[in-house]
Amino acid sequence: MGNNQHSPVPQLDHRDQKRRQVLLALIVITCVGGLFFGALNWMRGIYTAAWIEFVFAAFCLVAFPRVRVTSRLQRWALAICLPWILAVWLVISIPAAAASVFIWALVLPILLMFLLGRRLGLVLSVVSLAGALLIAGSRFELPQDPDEVAYAANLVIAAVAILVLAYVYERAREKAEQDLKYLAVTDTLTGLPNRVLLYENFDRMKALALRQKTPLSLMIMDLDHFKQINDRHGHDVGDRVLRVVADLLRQRLRRSDQVYRMGGEEFLVLMPDTSLEQAATLAENLRSRIEGLGTGLDIAPTRVTASIGVTQMQAAEDSFEALLREADQNMYWCKEQGRNRIRAA
Repeated sequence: MGNNQHSPVPQLDHRDQKRRQVLLALIVITCVGGLFFGALNWMRGIYTAAWIEFVFAAFCLVAFPRVRVTSRLQRWALAICLPWILAVWLVISIPAAAASVFIWALVLPILLMFLLGRRLGLVLSVVSLAGALLIAGSRFELPQDPDEVAYAANLVIAAVAILVLAYVYERAREKAEQDLKYLAVTDTLTGLPNRVLLYENFDRMKALALRQKTPLSLMIMDLDHFKQINDRHGHDVGDRVLRVVADLLRQRLRRSDQVYRMGGEEFLVLMPDTSLEQAATLAENLRSRIEGLGTGLDIAPTRVTASIGVTQMQAAEDSFEALLREADQNMYWCKEQGRNRIRAA
């Protein structure tokens, strides 16, 4: 086994980071715009619209420092977006307001779907646009001449186009994000999870084991003389060995067990509700099955064997690093004793 350094890999939620940045930018724009248009409408004598814009600007001033640090980002996004919808409706309904304020209703679908997600964003976008169109239709008379009909038709078509395009874009963006996340946490050769989420998942399993007072065991497995397989038979055969071993682990482990490819020829298994004795029995079964893989892979006379170290969490203070170190030591003992064996301690 190579000298792999088992260090935690931090997981960053880039989606929330981007949403937070967009929401903060929206708050700043809304605050500045609210103050500007509030003052402008006040000078024009449109006091209702001015008060709406002043109140919204004040709310943004209060919201900005909280949005910067909150973990409940979607709730704050709703707290900003819902007043946005109501404010647009109210301003459109004011007789003295210019017809151009409807433009703000067209901006909402893009913001709503990005900040709230495709499904909730679509629902609120349809509600906001339908409400704005109904209010505008009740405020203005039905178009009479062709120019007015063309203007109204362009407005409705633009609203529908923005709604559809925003939805399609957000769906494609979410799919691309899911694909990237999958690639980030999955070993592409074997299809097993890689070590990115290992520390987070261990903490979850440990907390569950302590809460339910059940054992938690860890197994580290390293294929013996794997470099010789690559050197003698080529990396394509080596890759095939890794895929077959990964398939074997998936088939022989329970659904609650979690298996990871740690890199190279090394695999790790987390086994909740499993005692050291049960884990040792499973490890021996896997070792025996791996030993019989060589003939089926056409790499005779080279055998595929594994050295496996097993350990169990003994106390609440046991960290992942401590358990991994114990399993590693057990696995190295197997290497020193001639390989193709297990040790559970």
